[in-house]
Amino acid sequence: MHDLMVLGDDISSYVAAAVGIKVGLKTIHITDNSLKSLSRNDIFFIAGTTPITGFGDGEIANYLLKELNIELEDILSPLKLAYQVILPEHRVDFFSSRKDMLNDLVREFPQKKKEIFSFYNETEKTSQFFKNWFNDYPFFQVNNFKQYFNYVGLIINLIKFKSKNNKFRRILFTEPSLRKTFEAQLAFLSPNIDAFQLLSSAYLLSTPQRGIYHSFKIEAGVMEALLDFFKKAGGKYSDNYKLLSIRKTKYIEAEVIDGEGVVSRIPAKSLIISNKSNGMNLFYKKRGNINTNRWLKRIKVTHYPLLLHFILKRECLPEKISQYALVINDIDKDIYDDNLIILGISSLNRSQLTSQEKVLLTTTVFLPADHESWKRENLLFVANSVVNKLADYFPFFNKGIEFFDPHKSIDFSIKYRSIINPKYKMKKSWFSGFSVQNNRTPLKNVYISGSFLFSDLGCWEGEIVSGMYAVYHLLKERKKQ
Repeated sequence: MHDLMVLGDDISSYVAAAVGIKVGLKTIHITDNSLKSLSRNDIFFIAGTTPITGFGDGEIANYLLKELNIELEDILSPLKLAYQVILPEHRVDFFSSRKDMLNDLVREFPQKKKEIFSFYNETEKTSQFFKNWFNDYPFFQVNNFKQYFNYVGLIINLIKFKSKNNKFRRILFTEPSLRKTFEAQLAFLSPNIDAFQLLSSAYLLSTPQRGIYHSFKIEAGVMEALLDFFKKAGGKYSDNYKLLSIRKTKYIEAEVIDGEGVVSRIPAKSLIISNKSNGMNLFYKKRGNINTNRWLKRIKVTHYPLLLHFILKRECLPEKISQYALVINDIDKDIYDDNLIILGISSLNRSQLTSQEKVLLTTTVFLPADHESWKRENLLFVANSVVNKLADYFPFFNKGIEFFDPHKSIDFSIKYRSIINPKYKMKKSWFSGFSVQNNRTPLKNVYISGSFLFSDLGCWEGEIVSGMYAVYHLLKERKKQ
């Protein structure tokens, strides 16, 4: 009998398993896919366009690694040029230096100089308030009646933010290209399609200064380090099973089948499951299956990501292109109406990019989460459209393609939805203004993890906090029993 079972392939699941074993819980982690299956010839295909954040001093990912005594300094390197936004008539470079970033914005939009500086001054103040709040309340929860009085300060800041945010949107958004520049950033940084309306948008827009970390294998490196810690601490890792069902009786029981067709049952006292895990559709009770959609009634998946993988000659891309680039095709169309391509560029040999070498390019486009959009013929049309649009921006793009198989990219995107973050529409708290969701379920000792729980922190940090929070909540409930 295990104390804790973790189901999921995403970073929140690896965090939950590592933290669970760290606090003394006998833990088993069951995944749909092994880390090895995500790479081909040492290329980690899941990486590319998820911004890696939270490794700065005092930030959550840094804190987690220190608590687990994990050192990854050799693959953690903050980017001086965090990302670029490329539009039909503009290119804005978002540097880690606030001064350089503002200078570049003003260079592209000189008529909005005063408003840009005013907006970012307010953004910096609001971001610091949000960061301080999160440091004081790591899971956005107060623990006693006295702490509720601190919400007064939060509400005051929330009212100020709404007023000033509406003012700046009216002024700044009269310039369509500038508006798309901000919308593209939040589409890149947040899983919430309504992020601009939230106080936490200031925290996300300050990401270049807080630090974006990009290394060719950083996502795999973090997950492998967490897995290594988990195994050495005595955790059981199972990546060779197919999950058949999850039954909730007195305990939680997972029915699995191995590669040789042998069916077995794994019991545990508690369960943490990623909202993206295939196991969400396999819950049963004595009288039949459980509709887990009710657990997530405050959120709705609006878009799934289609990832396309290319191997290119480096010379076919602009010399000054950043490792992350956000390409906007039409400044008058909605950002999610086939109008944003996110590029992630990595060196295949993990060295400095040179004009002679080959690079891995991962592109991400977000498509509506409906059946028609995900028919193969439509996905092939979208893939071809992405190639044509990139060729319009980069004249030598087509000639530089060394490898591109749209069918394999499509299969990959569908198969690994259990890892890649979709886009959500979610209800926010009317009281705090945060979009934090509850990880408890109607089933006793069953908890959910995933970036949607803490979308205010962005994709990467949100997943890390949700994995930690799930274990924290589990321990808190066990003390009551």
